Amino acid sequence: MRIKKIVLEKTVQEKILLKHCVRREEIEHGLLEGKPRFFRAKDGKYMAISSYNRYLTIIFGYEGKNAAIVTAYESSDWQKRLYKR
Repeated sequence: MRIKKIVLEKTVQEKILLKHCVRREEIEHGLLEGKPRFFRAKDGKYMAISSYNRYLTIIFGYEGKNAAIVTAYESSDWQKRLYKR
């Protein structure tokens, strides 16, 4: 999967920051510069797990090399194990 652009609506960005303490820069690094592992999620969405300063799970829609972010949060233990496999 090749992502060229991250689409992050302001309301979604604020929710992710307030609820999960994840900044836009962490999402960008996790998807564009890091070494994310991609998995299919529900409802045609994708899940990326990446390691930056911490493990992050990012849920997004993918169309035309654009990733429309739905949510992002610190990865759970099972997601960290999945990433390390």
